[in-house]
Amino acid sequence: MRKFLLVIIIVFLGVNKSWSQYNQGARLTAMGNASAAVYDIWSLNANPAGITRLNSPMAAANYARYLFGDELSEQNFAFVLPFNGNFAGLSVNRYGISEYNEIKAGLGLAKKFGEDLSIGVKVNLHQIKITNYGDATTFSVDAGVNYALSKQIGLGLYVNNPSSQTYKSSNIATHIPTVIHFGATYTASNKLLVATTVSKDFDQKFDVSVGVDYRFYEILSLRGGISAKPFKQYVGIGLNYEKLVLDVAVQSHPQIGYTPQIGLSYAF
Repeated sequence: MRKFLLVIIIVFLGVNKSWSQYNQGARLTAMGNASAAVYDIWSLNANPAGITRLNSPMAAANYARYLFGDELSEQNFAFVLPFNGNFAGLSVNRYGISEYNEIKAGLGLAKKFGEDLSIGVKVNLHQIKITNYGDATTFSVDAGVNYALSKQIGLGLYVNNPSSQTYKSSNIATHIPTVIHFGATYTASNKLLVATTVSKDFDQKFDVSVGVDYRFYEILSLRGGISAKPFKQYVGIGLNYEKLVLDVAVQSHPQIGYTPQIGLSYAF
């Protein structure tokens, strides 16, 4: 009975809108997902232009556990390869349980134009499977741009699914949301980064998120953030040791409670 109720909750949360496939890794999550103008490997799942400050190939894995369900979790993988001023990226995301799961896999390409401007695009394959209902597949495109207004201020703009692609299935009533995000960052020092993003889903109200990343010590970063619709709180830490980075985040959601996640990345 408990497992049946869990499936109903997941379907209620996820089937009307494929919201679960945009996990942005533990670092950006801890910053409230205020990701529009932040540079990170997990920008592959947000603004693809944000992968253009990686100096070497990097791989990352992320795991999130939803505490209100025994099985409900999310697994994410990302890889970025810089070459000749270009940046190619691959991401794979899976969310759900055995009776309900969503998979999103994407290929991204970004390019720097000088020191200030970066542009990126990403093509995604979406698949959703529900036991006794079947499965459905569709494609979408994400696009974004980052611009350094000064050494301290950065701007970012990206759009998820601007062509409003939907699943081609009569059995599964869900769609990929079209969302516009605009954000800014303020680098107060080499230790403190403040970020904010305003997002507009065409079917929802405006959402605003704010986050901070403070490098407390050379190897330790402290992070926090909030978002408005619904009101969520975020906190996390990052441990940096040479080419290896460990990130931990916890998200507090008013309906589903706490969701911890952990991420590990390595620069080759």
